[in-house]
Amino acid sequence: MKRIFFFFLLSIPLVLTSCFESLKSDSLSKEITDLKKELASLQREEVDYYKERDRGLVIFNDTVKEGEGLYQVLARLQVNEADRRQVVLAIEDSVELSNLRVGQVFHVAKNQKGLVEVFRYEENPATIHLLFRDPKNREFYYRRVDKPLTIRQSIFEGTIEAGSTLHGTLIGVGVPVRMSGIVAGVLQCKIPFSRVRQGDRFRVMLEESFYQDSIWISGKVVYAEFDGKTVGHHEAFRYEDPDPKSTFNAHYTESGEALIFNGLRYPLDRLHITSPFGWRIHPITGVRKLHKGVDYGSPMGSLVHAVAEGKVIVSGYDEFSGNKIAIHHADKSTSWYLHLSKRGVCVGMKVNAGQVIGRVGSTGSSTGPHLHLGFTNAQGKWIDPRSKTMIATPKLEGGRLARLKTQIKLIREEIRKTEAMSPKKIGGSNVKVKMRIISNKVASK
Repeated sequence: MKRIFFFFLLSIPLVLTSCFESLKSDSLSKEITDLKKELASLQREEVDYYKERDRGLVIFNDTVKEGEGLYQVLARLQVNEADRRQVVLAIEDSVELSNLRVGQVFHVAKNQKGLVEVFRYEENPATIHLLFRDPKNREFYYRRVDKPLTIRQSIFEGTIEAGSTLHGTLIGVGVPVRMSGIVAGVLQCKIPFSRVRQGDRFRVMLEESFYQDSIWISGKVVYAEFDGKTVGHHEAFRYEDPDPKSTFNAHYTESGEALIFNGLRYPLDRLHITSPFGWRIHPITGVRKLHKGVDYGSPMGSLVHAVAEGKVIVSGYDEFSGNKIAIHHADKSTSWYLHLSKRGVCVGMKVNAGQVIGRVGSTGSSTGPHLHLGFTNAQGKWIDPRSKTMIATPKLEGGRLARLKTQIKLIREEIRKTEAMSPKKIGGSNVKVKMRIISNKVASK
């Protein structure tokens, strides 16, 4: 654990320093100045609160190690159990803690009593998550800072050569390795690659965001096209729902057909994983144990859907799972839905994929409103639900289909503009790509 006195942090580009106005210095970096502006929405009394107390705060930081989560790092930072629990509960609705990587850093600022006043987590160089202790009710509230990004569209195209694989061909024309698997997965939903022939053509448009023009932050496949002698012509379009965490955000054909293999339906219309499958430190007990499912954060009362057709074999209550439902499926697997506020099906009922079976709650042993989704295989062994491919719906309808049609028009226009650009070489290679910067701003996730 590293202990750093607060006034030594002026030379470090931490957004924490931007919150304490008495530490002004002509040597503050432009980054800190920009971040002060990002946080200008903080109420005056809150800024004054920290201004009066800043010199009494001490910063501590530590990194995530193999097999650890936030709770364990906070424990090593000597954060007391009550503060640990408060921090986890305050941040988990805004940050997917399941995405933590080894080496990521957490910072806490403690007051003279050793209590946490500020928590800081840098998800990536352009995204910072902050918790501040409210001086009145002593609870934490959340702020997010997004630094400006360069957003770039790129078009890659090529032909299948004899003996080549799709993955290898995509990389050969310049598609980044981190994106090639996504492209291949989208195309393979409609194309049996055993029937692909030499000379078949493909075209892909990616949209990627970069910090300081060079640090990759995120990317998505906006469009993919394949034209084959025997498999025919196919197109895939990225659909964006108004809610960035919507489970409907995926790839579809122009008619709204979802592009995914044998998809199970997501149990919720909004996807926010607060705790993944696997070994973890329990947020209430602090004990390390196997988490036999995935927790999806969701508002109280949100509709819960059956992930696939099946028969209800459990609909009841116990002190740990709260209101729970289990559905047995044709492949002899069973899906489990725990902590419900209401159950809408009874034992023996047959349900369809997507049918509403209950509502999100916080019954049983629970830290707050969420759905715990578990899966057992044919042998009764708990498995990661994310290993069974899921999708929001097999086909968009109504308002979402109309929104897709509108977005397709915009995507085709973006393709036209990017295609008009002169090809540029990628790095020192001979690969040429048509590329267009569409904005320099904070990108949506």
